[in-house]
Amino acid sequence: MEKNKGHILNLTEMGILAIRILLIPRNFFKLAFVFFLLLEGCTTWKINLNPSGDYNTAIKNAVIDFSNSSSLYKENNSFSVRIKDVEPEIIGVSILGNVNKFIITEDGKTSRLPNQYIEYKGKLFYWYDEKSASNDNITSKLNEYNLIDSVKSIAMAKIIIDDGKKGMDYYFCKGNLLKYKKIKTNHAMGNYDPPEVDCKQQ
Repeated sequence: MEKNKGHILNLTEMGILAIRILLIPRNFFKLAFVFFLLLEGCTTWKINLNPSGDYNTAIKNAVIDFSNSSSLYKENNSFSVRIKDVEPEIIGVSILGNVNKFIITEDGKTSRLPNQYIEYKGKLFYWYDEKSASNDNITSKLNEYNLIDSVKSIAMAKIIIDDGKKGMDYYFCKGNLLKYKKIKTNHAMGNYDPPEVDCKQQ
């Protein structure tokens, strides 16, 4: 009787072991699949980055990166964009969440309005391009995002100054816009030491 009990116990242990062996690959594949989905979600947006182009292309690349990788993206629905030639081979792009509204007075005076914009994932990114003509649609688009403040005079406009608000600065190689570095900062581009971007090796 003791031998039979011992034999039954061994079979039970073998059965449990077999079940565990069967379960391990399933868990492994489930975890691998989840990891693959997370990895895929983190990198698929990068295929939309363009390696070559002008300043507007650099802006679009910055917007795509910012919208998919920065926590600052969640803080605002509209963002101002600034462009700066940092060095002969480097384009600087700054993205900052909107703080103030654009002013339009009753007598038709306005603060300088942007003339370029793109919408990405339901949010607005706007900037002023000196080489581009005025955009007839910009006022309605700004108003759509509640960025227009109609007042009787400029003196009645509310101006907010937030020196602590952080934005994201991008530094792109002109010869290869896929090579870039970024910094989260509350300092204006040009008021701190920029990161080194090796643009010689393409």
